[in-house]
Amino acid sequence: MPDPYAAISRSPATVTVAGHLVTIPHRPAGAWLAALADARPSLALMRVADGPSRAWLIGQLAAGDLPWDIAAQGSYDALTAAGGRPWWETHRLLSLSVEPSTLGHLVLAGLDPWARSTGEWTAAVYTLLTRHAKPEEVFKFDSQLGAPPPGFEDHWDDDTDFEAMAAAARNMPGMN
Repeated sequence: MPDPYAAISRSPATVTVAGHLVTIPHRPAGAWLAALADARPSLALMRVADGPSRAWLIGQLAAGDLPWDIAAQGSYDALTAAGGRPWWETHRLLSLSVEPSTLGHLVLAGLDPWARSTGEWTAAVYTLLTRHAKPEEVFKFDSQLGAPPPGFEDHWDDDTDFEAMAAAARNMPGMN
């Protein structure tokens, strides 16, 4: 479950990979952007974990003692911890942040990805992309942002009552 306070945290995070605690020191959004620019989200943990954790991960993978899917899940868990939202939302917002027009707005607003946490950075990107949108456009954006990638649909169930969510959507201005 994502921790919404991760957006403002400067504390190290830990994720469990194959029963082993992996530590991720506070890394600003810029470090996550660099890690994701070099690799897929499934490899991000290898780039942001602390030295001992990184050595353990690489050693376990090289020895064949750590299944790839377990290591990848650790990366997804780390993205969730850093962004305070499901990993795919954090990844999508980070990816959107380096689009020239989005990045330009962020820079003109004085935001520096090396001075902001991943959660703060993604919150700023979300706000930038939705602040002048009509409610139905925000609903559409939220739906696209929140939809899990293929194979991760089971991670989407957040115990939200579907009927209550559908009623709220129907009652939005401009929705029939």
